[in-house]
Amino acid sequence: MNRLFASVAACCLLGATVATAQTKDSYPMLMSVHPVAVQVGQTSEVELASRYTLFGSTQVLVVGEGLIGEVVPPEKPPQAKPGERPNLTKMKLRFTAAADAIPGIRSFRLITPLGPSTLGQVVIVRDPVVIEAPPKKGEKSAANAQEIPIPSAVCGILEKKEDVDHYRFRAEAGTTLTFHIRAQRIENRIHDLQSHVDPIVTLRNAMGSTLATSDNVFAGDPLLSHKFETAGEYTLEIRDVRYEGNPYWVYCIEINNRPFVTQVYPLAVTPGETTAVSVVGANLPSAATADITLPAKAEPGLQRLSPPVGGHAVNDVQVLVNTLPAVMEAAGDNNTFDKGQVIPVPACVNGRIETPADGDCYIFEAKKGEAYSFNVVARQAGSALDPILHIENDKQKSLVENDDTRIERVTIPDSSIEFWRAPADGRYAVHIRDLHLRGSDSFVYALLVTRSQPEFELEVDTDKTGLAPGIAAPIFVDIIRRNGFTGEVQLHVEGLPAGITATCGKILPSLKSGCIILQATDDAPRSVANIRIRGTATHKLEDGTELQLSDTGRPLQEIYFPGGGRGHYPVALHTVAVAEPMDIRRITLSVKSLTLKPGESQKVEVAIERAPDYKGNVTLDMMFQHLRVFCTSLPKGVTIDGGKSKTLLTGTESKGHITLKAAADAEPVENQLVPVMAHVSINFVMKWTWCGEPFTVTVEKPAENPPAKP
Repeated sequence: MNRLFASVAACCLLGATVATAQTKDSYPMLMSVHPVAVQVGQTSEVELASRYTLFGSTQVLVVGEGLIGEVVPPEKPPQAKPGERPNLTKMKLRFTAAADAIPGIRSFRLITPLGPSTLGQVVIVRDPVVIEAPPKKGEKSAANAQEIPIPSAVCGILEKKEDVDHYRFRAEAGTTLTFHIRAQRIENRIHDLQSHVDPIVTLRNAMGSTLATSDNVFAGDPLLSHKFETAGEYTLEIRDVRYEGNPYWVYCIEINNRPFVTQVYPLAVTPGETTAVSVVGANLPSAATADITLPAKAEPGLQRLSPPVGGHAVNDVQVLVNTLPAVMEAAGDNNTFDKGQVIPVPACVNGRIETPADGDCYIFEAKKGEAYSFNVVARQAGSALDPILHIENDKQKSLVENDDTRIERVTIPDSSIEFWRAPADGRYAVHIRDLHLRGSDSFVYALLVTRSQPEFELEVDTDKTGLAPGIAAPIFVDIIRRNGFTGEVQLHVEGLPAGITATCGKILPSLKSGCIILQATDDAPRSVANIRIRGTATHKLEDGTELQLSDTGRPLQEIYFPGGGRGHYPVALHTVAVAEPMDIRRITLSVKSLTLKPGESQKVEVAIERAPDYKGNVTLDMMFQHLRVFCTSLPKGVTIDGGKSKTLLTGTESKGHITLKAAADAEPVENQLVPVMAHVSINFVMKWTWCGEPFTVTVEKPAENPPAKP
C-alpha cells in the first residue's frame, strides 16, 4: 500500500534539561486534540492532551504534505520538585494548513526529551472551524442549542455519560446540506484510549420532530445528506449511540452544501495518464464526473486525493494507483460462467455491483499447476461493497471461496485468494458479489488478478525507537510469507539520525521474526529522523533461475486494550530519536556471542547501569513478550532456561544472567543476531525496552557419529 512521508517542523525548546527521567515520565501517549480540525489556508492553535508529560517537547512531525506543526511554549511552565520532571499533560500546538492541502485525517507525533511520542490525529477541513461552547443557560438541551454558521466544521467533545450536543442553524428552502462526522476514525491510532466513541447524529426541525438520522456509514462514523423543503431553523444532535462519554472523545462535523464524494468509478487509475471517473456521493450534479491525473512515478496502492466536481473543491476520496493492465467491466449481463467476461492475466479489473443480487464473472485460461492470486480492493477504499470471492470451473462448481481478509494486522471485509493452483488445464471464472446481495452505484471495486510469485511482507513491531547516549535498543521485524516463499530475509535500515549505528540481522526460514539493533554513541547529539526498514531475499524458482525479492516494512503502533491486551495499528512513520539519559544508562554483556552444541547450555552475564535515583524493577529477556511471545529471533530449538537464569533485578540490583539451552535437535545456524534486553514497565502492558551491544548465537551441527551413551 501507499507509503507516506513526514515533514518535520522544528520548534522552540521548552525549558532547560531536566534530571533523570523516571518510568512515570514515559514517552507521551497522545490522547486527543481539541479542536481537532484545521482549516485549509489557515493557522490554528489546538490543545493537545496526553497521558504522561509533554514537558520539553521540541518538534512536531506530520505525515504527508501541506500541514506543518509547531509547539507553543506554555505561558507558565509547570513547576516540579528537584530531580522530577514537570507534569505537563496539556499543551498548545500550532498547525498551519496550506491552501491546497488535501482534506482529511493526518497523523502527527511530538519529539520530547524522552523520545518520540505516540501518534495523534488532526483533520484538515475546507470550512471555518467552530468550537463547541458551554451552554448559556443551564444544561445542554435542544432549547439552548449553540447557533452555528453554514458552512462550518464544528468541533466538540462527548466528554461524559449522557452527553448530547445540539447545534442550531438556518437552512433555506431547496438547500441540500451534507453532515460528515469524523469521530471514531480519528481514534484508531490512539495508543491508550481503550474505549472508543460510536457516534449517531439526528436532524430535527423547529418543533423537535426527527427529519433524518445516521449511524454507521464510514465504520462507526455517520454521513447524512438532507434536502430542506422549508426555510427555517433546524437542530443537529450528536451523541454516542450508547450514551457513553469520555474526555478524549473529540469529533468534527463538516457541514456544507457542496458535492460530497464517497467513491469514484473506475476505482483504479493508471499513473501518468488522465482517467475520467464518474463520481458517487451526495448533493452531486447530474452525471457528475472528474478527471484524475497522477504522476507517472506514483507508488502503487491506495492514495487520497480531492478532485474538483462541478467546479467545486470537494472532500478527500481514495483511489487505487494501479500498474497492471487495466480492464473495465463490460456492459451487459456477466453474472454467470457462460456470460462471463474474458480477461487477461495479469489484470486489474474495475467493476461495480450495480444492483441487488448482482454478481460479476470474469473468465481466464489456466494450465494445471499454475498458481494465481486474486485480491479485491473495495471497502478499504470507501466502497459500500462487502465482497465475497470464489473461483469456479467450467462446470460452475465452486473450488475455493473467501470473504474477509487480514491486511497489516487489521481484518477488513475485502476478499483475497492467494496461491490458488489450477487443478487442470481449462477455463475458470473468478466470481465476485456482495456478501449481503446488495448493490448500487456505490458498490465499486478493483479486482487484481495475477500469477502468484513468491513474495513476503514485513511488519515492524514498533513505530518509534527512543535512544540515549551510550545505549542500544532493538527493533523486531515480522514476516508474512506468501506464495511458497520459505527463504531467509536480510534486514536493512535507511535514514538513521546522527550518532546512531545499526546492526541488521536476518529472519531465518524457520522464524517469523528477526531484529535490528540500533546503538547510540556516547556523544550522540539530540537528533531525530524517520527511518525506513527493508528486507531482501533471493528465491530460486523451479527452473533454477533466481528471483530477487524485497519489501519495505510497515511500522505498527501498539494499542493498549482493556484487560491488558496488546494490539497493533499500521501507521506511516517509524521515528528514531536520541533523547536525554534515561532510567537505564548502559547494558554490558560478558560476551558478544555464544556457540552452542546441541543439548548444551551456556550463560550470558548481564550488568546494567542505573540512573543514580532509579530503583525500579528491571526484567532481562531475549524475547519480546507479555503473557505470550510477540517476537523472538532466537534460533529454533534455543530457549531460555528460566530455572538457571536471573532475569528480575529489583531495587538497586544491577547484575543478572540469562542461560541459553540448545535442544538436541536445535537448528544449526551461524551468528544469528539476538537482543539481550532490559525492560522497564510503563504500565501493565507497555514497556521501555533497551538492549546491550549486538549479540549473536551460533548453533553447531550435530556430530555425525555422536558418542555412545555409557
